[in-house]
Amino acid sequence: MKNKHVVFAVVIFFSVLAMVMLNYSVSAAESYKGPLDLTATKDGSKIYIAHFDAHEIAVLNTTDNKIIQTIPVANEPTGIVLNTNETILYVTSGGSRGLVQAVDLAGGKIAHEVAAGHTPMSPTITPDGKKLFVCNRFSNDVCEYDLPELKLVRRIKVIREPRGAVVTKDGKTVYVANAIPNDVANIPENPEALIDVAAEMTAIEVATGTSKNIRLPNGSGSLHGICMSPDGRYVYITEILARFQMPTTQLERGWMNTNGISIIDTTQLNNERSGFVNTVLLDDVDLGAANPWGITTSADGKQIYVAIAGTSELIVVDAEAMHKKLASLPQDDPETATGYTDGSKASAKVGDVPNDLAFLVGMKKRIRIDGKGARPVVAVGNNVYVGMYYSDTLQKIDLTNSGNLKSTEIALGAKPNPTKERLGEIHWNDATLCFQYWQSCASCHPDGRMDAYNWDLLNDGLGNPKNAKSLLWCDKCPPAMWEGVRQTSAQCTRTGFQFILFSMPDETKCQDIDAYVHAMQPVPSPYLVDGKLSERAERGKKIFEDTKIGCAKCHPAPLFTDQKLHDVNTKCYYDRKGSFDTPTLVETWRTAPYLHDGRYTNMKDLFKKGKHGDVEGDIDSLTDEQLDDLIEYVLSL
Repeated sequence: MKNKHVVFAVVIFFSVLAMVMLNYSVSAAESYKGPLDLTATKDGSKIYIAHFDAHEIAVLNTTDNKIIQTIPVANEPTGIVLNTNETILYVTSGGSRGLVQAVDLAGGKIAHEVAAGHTPMSPTITPDGKKLFVCNRFSNDVCEYDLPELKLVRRIKVIREPRGAVVTKDGKTVYVANAIPNDVANIPENPEALIDVAAEMTAIEVATGTSKNIRLPNGSGSLHGICMSPDGRYVYITEILARFQMPTTQLERGWMNTNGISIIDTTQLNNERSGFVNTVLLDDVDLGAANPWGITTSADGKQIYVAIAGTSELIVVDAEAMHKKLASLPQDDPETATGYTDGSKASAKVGDVPNDLAFLVGMKKRIRIDGKGARPVVAVGNNVYVGMYYSDTLQKIDLTNSGNLKSTEIALGAKPNPTKERLGEIHWNDATLCFQYWQSCASCHPDGRMDAYNWDLLNDGLGNPKNAKSLLWCDKCPPAMWEGVRQTSAQCTRTGFQFILFSMPDETKCQDIDAYVHAMQPVPSPYLVDGKLSERAERGKKIFEDTKIGCAKCHPAPLFTDQKLHDVNTKCYYDRKGSFDTPTLVETWRTAPYLHDGRYTNMKDLFKKGKHGDVEGDIDSLTDEQLDDLIEYVLSL
């Protein structure tokens, strides 16, 4: 009997311990703050902080650096903006069921909320305070609202994943940063074709809702931050400039990825370049500035401040000197160039600047700051505040004395105790794990998905570039890589350190990354209606499952892949083999361009031009309406 009591006590002890550990793990995850956006009052006395993970808005008193108020909001807040008289804070949140919430700051409560698109973010208000524009990241459009009623006026289509917007000083134009390119990554029948894959800006005319696109340099992508100079002339956008045309054999001098800001002149929107001025690099010759994120300027516009997420830095750029040097460069003839302040002639003409790692020498300062995940940034007088997303802190950098810079850490809550999955996410976005800090895992796989480029990786030979794959469910759907050269996603993590980050893998960090990648969950498709298949998609599901059509043969539910390699007549002049891994169709709506070489930007072309499905089924027998139904279903997964 005594032994039974001992056994019972031991069982109870470990049961309680398990419950405590479970609750500890949950509370640890729920304790994150995740500062994702910042906005300051005009007098600089307060800073409003969007805490993504904590589902709240925090109010910081800048006099004593104390949080004086927190305001709960629905779901994860992705962006905030004050109205013109600073009585209302507009908050975007809600993910696939997007919301815009109006927070009454006097009462500290949500006064009104309206629907938005899928994953709304980056709210911005016209200077007269009469209109609010919101980017809907996965709806690929922008909502326009009349204020103060928050009445939806229209939804304006843009290109792909709009993640930032600003309004010109005259209130006539909204500039939108589309984060991801939407281009063909390969032309399989033309080996001599120039492959141009780049993100674009969209300029929306407020009066009419019409738009014009502004193409950025080849390789531009992962656009995150956007701001406007105080005089309203320039728009600055942070970005990665991918060198996807090169084999991934090294990293020196930005061989794979460089990082910079693009500049748009709003007074030149109607010229042949649509106001695009240039793209300048923030990296040094032998030290990358990976994953630039938030961007703002000083009140007089003389300095530009950029938060560097991958390396935990603030970069301060002398805007006046930069624009002066850019203006000195000729379009073509290097003999007429003047104003090389650094004594070099690396940039002999305008077109050289995006490749010039020394262009900002003498015009920028890199400031290392504590913490991980430098994302939002706001300037208040001579102080710059940077939100450290993973450390749950603000870093306050006093720029009064440039020779003796001071950084003060402001805790936004208890020090986070990250789970293994959270640690993996931190490592995924940490470029200091990379040789010379040029890139992080997130540089090519933002949010664990894809960047829309073809990369010539070393794992299957040289000279055969392939489209970057989403890593969603990569642990559930082995083998990995387009040719199945890695048996597991865990192998990819470790070889990725060696042959993409060019550093030795740390096994503990690799295990953390494995946990992060394996924990990824699908984002609900924007094609769903109230979370369910539309009538058209329901019809498409029946076509998909029809044995005559044959889609489900290679893409059976629930993984929507048979995890095998197939030859479906997609081999091109680069390829040595014709059989490729069958990818899962889950989240296909966000993984264009399609096929292993990214040759189609939409599924209609994949079926009509590519004859995809003819090898195993009878896609050709479908009418156009049936094909549209099928596509609707696949894009709803």
